[in-house]
Amino acid sequence: MSKFVSRLLLSSAVAFAIAPAAQAQTAPPEADGATTDDGGNDIVVIGTRRKDRSITDSSVAIDVISPESITATGYADVNDALRTLVPAFNAQRLQGNDGSSFVRPITLRGSPADHVLLLMNGKRRHRASIVQIGTGHASTSGSQGQDFNVIPPIALSSVEVLRDGASAQYGSDAIAGVINMELKKAKSGGSIMAQVGEYFESGGRNYDIQGHIAVPVGDNAYFNLAAQYTDQAKAYAKKARHAGAEALKAAGVPGVPKHPEGNLDPRYMAFKAVWNAGVELGDELEAYTFGNYMTGKSAVTFGLRQPFTAGGVNGHGTYANSRFDLSPAHPQEFNLAAIYPGGFTPEFSGNLEDFSALVGLRDQVGPWNWDLSARYGTNTVDYTITGTINASMGVNSPTSFKPGSLTQREIQFDAETSYELTDNILAFAGASYRKETYVIGRGDVASYTTGPLQDLPAGSNGFQGFSPEFAGSFDSASYAVFAEVDADITPWWNLSVAGRYEDYDQFGTNFSYKAATRFELSDAFALRGSVSTGFRAPAAGQVFGTSLTSQLDGLGGFILDAVLVPGSPAAQVFGSKSLKPETSFNMSAGVVFTGLDGFLTTLDFYQIKVDDRLLLTPSRKTTAAERAALAALGFPNGADIEDVRYFQNEMNTRVRGFDLVSTYRQTWSDNASTDFSLAVNYNEQQLRGAPPVGFTSAIVTEFERGTPRWRGNFSATTKVGDFAFMGRAIHYGAWRRLDGATFLPRKAVTLFDAEVTYSGIEGVDLSIGARNIFNIFPPGRGPARARSGLIYDNHSVFGVAGGFYYLNAKYKF
Repeated sequence: MSKFVSRLLLSSAVAFAIAPAAQAQTAPPEADGATTDDGGNDIVVIGTRRKDRSITDSSVAIDVISPESITATGYADVNDALRTLVPAFNAQRLQGNDGSSFVRPITLRGSPADHVLLLMNGKRRHRASIVQIGTGHASTSGSQGQDFNVIPPIALSSVEVLRDGASAQYGSDAIAGVINMELKKAKSGGSIMAQVGEYFESGGRNYDIQGHIAVPVGDNAYFNLAAQYTDQAKAYAKKARHAGAEALKAAGVPGVPKHPEGNLDPRYMAFKAVWNAGVELGDELEAYTFGNYMTGKSAVTFGLRQPFTAGGVNGHGTYANSRFDLSPAHPQEFNLAAIYPGGFTPEFSGNLEDFSALVGLRDQVGPWNWDLSARYGTNTVDYTITGTINASMGVNSPTSFKPGSLTQREIQFDAETSYELTDNILAFAGASYRKETYVIGRGDVASYTTGPLQDLPAGSNGFQGFSPEFAGSFDSASYAVFAEVDADITPWWNLSVAGRYEDYDQFGTNFSYKAATRFELSDAFALRGSVSTGFRAPAAGQVFGTSLTSQLDGLGGFILDAVLVPGSPAAQVFGSKSLKPETSFNMSAGVVFTGLDGFLTTLDFYQIKVDDRLLLTPSRKTTAAERAALAALGFPNGADIEDVRYFQNEMNTRVRGFDLVSTYRQTWSDNASTDFSLAVNYNEQQLRGAPPVGFTSAIVTEFERGTPRWRGNFSATTKVGDFAFMGRAIHYGAWRRLDGATFLPRKAVTLFDAEVTYSGIEGVDLSIGARNIFNIFPPGRGPARARSGLIYDNHSVFGVAGGFYYLNAKYKF
């Protein structure tokens, strides 16, 4: 961190430069970014058990994001909205990486999705069923977190982002932070919002409509419904040219696929609905319920499998001649070119379904509060792959397959109580029981079987189905007891202490703790900080999940890649051991400055040390002896597997950095003002100790430098009468992309967004805007990949499809 301090000072100087003090402001800031429009006075739900804490009162870093801020990003996807507004948060868009194309991998402070806990109305959400196998980066590969994109944005009253370790308060997975989605609980009114947009040159037209209504049910109850329908077409790299496909067409070969390079953004269509309801049964006794339902489908096109070598791209192994042709087991001659004369591009799709329901009862009796709740959640992806082949079945192979399904189910029972010992001291305690079930649904026989042509690739090409050896239902259960005390020791000093004991039936016990404090040095300046330990038990999908896929190599060909169950007989061939929990130690320290009217700045430093970090190992080449051992175990296609990976606790890591957030409002006249927002994140990730087996020096460098250390955004929204003009700059620092054994440098890039909104019609807002207005694409991955049409980096940190323009209309009633 040799340049850490100098860069911090520069960032701070920029922050204070946007805060002219020429006029005293009585209006609070209305930030487009990290806070809502009351300038830090938002009461927060996460990070504290007190009900009177705002983001400036809190002992830890918390962002509160308003629905208006989310709408102003132009995104209907909560992942992208958070990525735009919170620099410490990022979400990749992967164009053809199996299940990771459907449930996107996210990070917070450089930590993977399963180090970030997602809550709704302060209650834990269930995980997604997809394990992130294909993220393309060592720091996120293998995570199994929650799906952030199943809630309609219009249903939200706010999104709270706790940027601090909180395992002692919320349990496993809260190592890097917590994100809480608060649902609207209005008693009347509603709104409708519609958007249409498209990329400048990549297509991908998107239609989105959302609605929210608060159904009147009397003075003692509320009942809110919200729904969203999204229809997004695929985006394509219009400038891409697949050298092999071009050569085939030049030779007069018929049936060459129209998009041999595959897609950029996937096809996506979904319906999402949310409810939030409650009724007062007595003076303070309330019964409440909330939940969601989502059904959707997403599809990606895999790269071309061409019939023979042409244009410098290799022919695919499925087109090879088999020595078992015309044998008793296969008396016919198999000619794949008769089915796909110009090659084939498998179409991989997932039918997605997500459901949750929570019911609870809470009451306040004098200084006592109690809350009893029960929740059920399930997330399923049912895979289909079409336009492909199981070459080993020869003439008997279908061209469409059902490779199987993945399901994550959770139930939880939770009891919490708090007692206000005095106006300044709150004691809190609770207990919970949680059970996870992970189900791997078997694919149809043709999707995984090895047919009579044993020397040709077996299983549905592109994504092989789950065989009976892989399929099954797997359970993991735990219980926890926890407590917290929050006290104002003096009017200017707050201290909170939390502890949590958890017992997992597979991984044993753990005790986590947290201590946080805040010193108010003056009305304008405060210091805050925390220390905590964390704990994350491996998810059921990581313990039991497996896959077998065809991966693109650097020459346009494909290799068979297997993810093995850790500690299984097949994985033991490569030295795999059973998994154990991750543990962490977090420290944070920060300052809060509110010394100017309408101005707020927070600066928070952090460090996260993780021991026994659970990661998917890098792909390693198999030897002939290892392939023979897999075949002897009866592992599907064991003799043909070229790469293997498996989950292991093999690394100790450290993340270190800071977050800077500043907001300011400048009033120019009675009907004109400008809101400024600046947010900067610096994040430095390092491996502690010797790298594990398989982690070459290049992979270690990718782990440490494979994502930008610097992220930031600056926005200014000027309101003049009925018009609002928004401009935003989003900065991604330099990073390094590992491609094979070499690095492709990635320079820093700044994207610019703009939006104009007209509000002159009562209850109506009309907006026109654009993201990435200069249409910046990521660089490619070298000549070899470009020959296969991959002209943009498919693991780019800021998207792959270029600029996007949109029209947005909102009606509020």
